Amino acid sequence: MVAPQRHPRPSPAQADPQPRPHLQAAPRPTRRLMPLMGWAAAITVVIGLFALALFHAMIVDRQTTLDNLNERLEEVRATNDRLRLNVARAEAPDRIVAVALYRLGMVEPDRLVYLSPVELDEGGGE
Repeated sequence: MVAPQRHPRPSPAQADPQPRPHLQAAPRPTRRLMPLMGWAAAITVVIGLFALALFHAMIVDRQTTLDNLNERLEEVRATNDRLRLNVARAEAPDRIVAVALYRLGMVEPDRLVYLSPVELDEGGGE
């Protein structure tokens, strides 16, 4: 196995032959900020998860309400269809004739007489 070659560090005189006054060394970040950022991230994640759980609970509640309303709507539609059928049966001409003949005691005429409309004078009768 061959050891990697290491380059010798340049001496301070070789490293920077010309001074650069416009360049400055960056300050090292403080270590105090890192734990605070970690706690802030953890609290943000917990709040986000709590909000997500709350929204899911609201969705489930609304879906239950919607399902109950759909069941009630189907019951009302079935009742409406049943009532329409009763109205159609009651308005049937055969039923009306049967009620008139048997329940009300009416009789059918021997002959049918049709009346024609009479035109009236528009002059007012003068």
